[in-house]
Amino acid sequence: MAGPEFDFDNIKTTEDDGVYVITLDRPEARNAINSAMWAELCDAFAYFDRSADLAVAVLTNTGKVFCAGADLKEYNAKTLAPPAGRETWGTGGMTRRYWSKPIIIAANGKVVGGGAEMLLASDLAVISDDATISFPEVKNALFPGGGGAPLRIGRSIHLKHAVELLLTGRPIDAQTAVQWGLANRAVPEDKLMDTALDLARAIMANGPLAVRMTKRAVYDCMDKSFISESDGWRMMEELNEQAKNSEDAHEGTSAFMEKRPPAWKGR
Repeated sequence: MAGPEFDFDNIKTTEDDGVYVITLDRPEARNAINSAMWAELCDAFAYFDRSADLAVAVLTNTGKVFCAGADLKEYNAKTLAPPAGRETWGTGGMTRRYWSKPIIIAANGKVVGGGAEMLLASDLAVISDDATISFPEVKNALFPGGGGAPLRIGRSIHLKHAVELLLTGRPIDAQTAVQWGLANRAVPEDKLMDTALDLARAIMANGPLAVRMTKRAVYDCMDKSFISESDGWRMMEELNEQAKNSEDAHEGTSAFMEKRPPAWKGR
């Protein structure tokens, strides 16, 4: 359960000292996203976003397929749909909706279609060393746009690699995924969650306000120039001013000089 108001059937959630672990739990269906799972993921991410006790989310899976994308039974029956009021959140509640807190994917096994789009939408990704990643939509004459793959992928990896993945539909192995920049680490299955949690705790050791501001700036600056006097530099100046005048900035510099751990307030 994510909280007293939730009782999930298709995902599992746990809270671990500020880390919110969401586990896709339909292994019999290759963790394909049906309408019910979609709604549960949206509820889980909304809970994560509003909880003052949670700083980083880790999205993982049971079984050897992280996510096979859309549930084809519901897709073909035209019954697959996002929950009401959350139609613009994207696949799994995360490919279109911006979340200010970091999200790490810890994918065990195959990452396919919509699952790969969720990986693209994550901030960091750890995959098992036997994982494969593929965007097979074109093989079925479908467009890989439900989760925004063409919109995101060219900003994540080299354009030629992006086009190869999307136009051939062929999978790449874990080592290639790391080399191309789709994942941060490829590790043995038994090290997957430890590696993801290590990254989460490294992030959590930092000032939460600065983490949120830096994440937003990285994505918001993708279409901005770094030439002097540009909108990009104006954003840098505004965020820098906000950060240095925050309570956390004062606490961070004080803790450094006093050689003690900082006590962050997130403001």
